[in-house]
Order: sequence, then C-alpha cells, then structure tokens
Amino acid sequence: MKNILTLLMVLALTSCASTEVIEARKAAIDKADHEECLSFGFTEDTEAYGGCRLTLKSIRAQEENTDALQHNRRVDFRWCRGFYCW
Repeated sequence: MKNILTLLMVLALTSCASTEVIEARKAAIDKADHEECLSFGFTEDTEAYGGCRLTLKSIRAQEENTDALQHNRRVDFRWCRGFYCW
C-alpha cells in the first residue's frame, strides 16, 4: 500500500509542468517557427515574414483543435452508467 501511494505521488508531481518547462517549450516552438520562415526565404521584420509566422501559429492551433475534437469524440462513443464504461 505504501509503495502504491509513493508511486501515485511521484506520478502526480512529474505530470505537472513547471513554468520553466512551459517557457522552454514556447521558446523552442518560437525558434523552430523562426527558422522555418527563414528557410522559406522570408526576411525577418517584413510583412511576409509576419504572415508566415501567423500561418504556422494558425496551423498549430488548428491541429490542437483537431486533436481535442478527436479526443472528445472517442470519449463520447463510450457509454457510461454509474462507475463503469464500455
């Protein structure tokens, strides 16, 4: 019992992302987007570069929305009654 409780506590603590981890992820995405737009030939601080960055951000948001909808669809197909689902 004690081992299970310890395992649950470790899992709970590791599942929480700190602000440093979140900021690092955002910085990595920002750097990747910057490098991708430069590889397409856009010059930084131009309208076309801004459009490229906006397009990449829009694509990412659309993918996140699609993933969330697919997750909700899987959950909706389950039929639950009380404490059990199938």
